[in-house]
Amino acid sequence: MAAPRKAYLVGVGPGAPEHVTPAARQALAEAELVLGWDLDLQPIAGCLAGKKIFLQDVRNYVRATRAAVREAKRCGATLAVPRLGDPCLSSGLKGLLRALEGFKVEVIPGISSVQLAAALARVNLDESVVVSFHDYGDPEVKKKFVLNCFGRGRHLILLASPDLTPGAAAMWLIEQGVSPRISVLVGSFLSLPGEHVVRCRLAGLVGKEFPWLTVSVFLNPAVPTIEQDVRGWHRWRHKGNPIHTERS
Repeated sequence: MAAPRKAYLVGVGPGAPEHVTPAARQALAEAELVLGWDLDLQPIAGCLAGKKIFLQDVRNYVRATRAAVREAKRCGATLAVPRLGDPCLSSGLKGLLRALEGFKVEVIPGISSVQLAAALARVNLDESVVVSFHDYGDPEVKKKFVLNCFGRGRHLILLASPDLTPGAAAMWLIEQGVSPRISVLVGSFLSLPGEHVVRCRLAGLVGKEFPWLTVSVFLNPAVPTIEQDVRGWHRWRHKGNPIHTERS
């Protein structure tokens, strides 16, 4: 039986070439065919020499995907699909995996704008909820989920869409009873020469315009402080819960 054809789904970072990982560069070096949008290809322009490129745009992205898959099957070539940021975050992973059925697919994670925004806001990702309005799904259901998570004491990290810009999201949160004084960070073009970061109160976003490819961090004052974390841990220990440690 012939070995399955190989494909890489490659995270190429938030945009700046210096955030493309060595693992991503190695996967791209192995590929003969590359499928991606123009923005996906910009950070890896130096890795594309000699490769056949299938360029996606809003009119042909399905057609280009099918053409790249057919070519990979016909030639037995390795296909790389670069995705800006991380391929597991708002990058059409489910659709790509379906299109690549029958391939041996390896996903190469990347640095995302979500990670950069969380670092700038100095929040733990495990105390946050990331919601993308880029992808499919009912936006109203997502908005209800966002509000529920905020009410449960989580920071919100939102990827915008043309229909839910940071300003519109701020207005909606205020209408739902979120304090207009909570702190917010909005990052646009993170890691790129045009990087723009806004830090303000929630009310300060209302009416402001941003590029729709932005990431917003809404800081929740209900997230526990380090002192509250420690007190909660001690309460848990005093209930007799075991903790396992390894001895060197």
